[in-house]
Amino acid sequence: MVYELTLAEQLEGVRPQPGDVARVLGRCRPGDGQWLYRWEEGCTLPANGGTVWGAGPRGRWRLSHEGTVGMQVFGVFGPQTPADDALDALVHDPEVHTVRVSTDVNFTKRHTFFRSGITLDFTGHRVTADGVETAAHNDPFGGILQFCGRTGECCSLTLAQPVPEQYDILPVPDSSRFPLYSWWRVSVNNLSGREEKELDHLLCVTQVMDAGHVRVNYKLGWPLAAGRVLTWQAVEPVEQVCIRNMTFWGNEGGEGPGAHPVVFQYAVRCNVEDIHAWHTYWPVIMRRHNTEYTTLRCSLANPTEVVVGGTGYLTQQIHCLYGAVRDCTTSNARHLNDFTSSAYCMVENCHGDGDFHGAFVTHGQFEHDLTYVGNSGLLSFANSGPTWGSSAKRITVVRHTGCWALGFAKISDLTLQDVAVHKTEKYPDCGTFLMNADGLQMRGCTGEKLVLTQRSRRSSRPVVIRDCHFRRGVEIRREGDGAVERDLAITMENITQEKGETG
Repeated sequence: MVYELTLAEQLEGVRPQPGDVARVLGRCRPGDGQWLYRWEEGCTLPANGGTVWGAGPRGRWRLSHEGTVGMQVFGVFGPQTPADDALDALVHDPEVHTVRVSTDVNFTKRHTFFRSGITLDFTGHRVTADGVETAAHNDPFGGILQFCGRTGECCSLTLAQPVPEQYDILPVPDSSRFPLYSWWRVSVNNLSGREEKELDHLLCVTQVMDAGHVRVNYKLGWPLAAGRVLTWQAVEPVEQVCIRNMTFWGNEGGEGPGAHPVVFQYAVRCNVEDIHAWHTYWPVIMRRHNTEYTTLRCSLANPTEVVVGGTGYLTQQIHCLYGAVRDCTTSNARHLNDFTSSAYCMVENCHGDGDFHGAFVTHGQFEHDLTYVGNSGLLSFANSGPTWGSSAKRITVVRHTGCWALGFAKISDLTLQDVAVHKTEKYPDCGTFLMNADGLQMRGCTGEKLVLTQRSRRSSRPVVIRDCHFRRGVEIRREGDGAVERDLAITMENITQEKGETG
């Protein structure tokens, strides 16, 4: 039998038989929608006022759909009705794979999900957080939409032998506990700094080698000496989540009411596309222990805070691998892109203006193998201090413009090609390249001045500066903090300065 109902609430009064269906013509008022429900005999799912109706042991009315469901089915037709309950019900429904939002919406809660295989598509509509619950103090992971994996058992072992750089085979206490394709957070004990760790990533077992070794999906960027301690923590990550097409407006008033839209922790192949944010507090897209992801066509303008550490970013990526950030912009933000303890990532065609605090930065927690192509904004690499190690390796920047380029910490094998820095009023030293002479290579670069210091000697490749123009020349600091060692070979070829002199 087919029932014709004016409002979805009328489903509660129908006594159907197996196979019956009901066509509903409204959710809040007649004619505001049209949905088809089927009667599922024996179903005991809890009613949620949208995709499931009914009570008792007989069964439930279930919404008929092909995996894509909108919030109108829960009576959400705009921001005047909080969308929190609708979002929770849809994300927790395993038959829903796409939540399609077709009106502006407002959230009053900070949601944490452990769901994989779902897309939240806001179709360009405005998302707000008016009246949202107060954020915990100093918690950049308290976003409106948090997708998090689950962590489990831990085990540790002390390295009996050193593990060289670029190795992907690691020792384990007992390989029978590390099944093929299982995920683990793998970390090493810290050095003198509290967070000074060369390794802390979400890794997958790709091959069991023998009783005491497994291969993982990552080649070490730094050697580990015998005596260091590896810790393996089991992880069930969230996978294949996409959040897209959102216009997000944050709140004034500081940390408590502050809001930002997206957090991913212990996440695999979780992507963000076309999120445009204003007036956020913590990073718009916050990632920790992510791998194989993209952040595309996102922007941030005028966050409410940029001085407090961690605030005012477009995207912060901590302990991340294999990420791509493309076609993004910021205005008056703290950072457009921050990599902390991250590796094998790329930033392309991204542009920051009003970037007094550095559009493109790394924290200095042993980042390695990062590539920047075709971007604009202030560069600052590995300069956050000894707590994290002040270290980075093999960063390449190609076709970049900005007002300053800083790489004076323990950054090795930095490559700058066709990079131009121009003096502005932002800082007295704008227009300067301030670089660590440790495998540094520059070609086709222009600026006010090149200043070379030295705080590490890890690299085996020569320092080479070629085909560059520095209006005020090159300064090699031989005295004081970060003095360049006298025996360090530095090759300079075809270097010009303001008066046309060639070095």
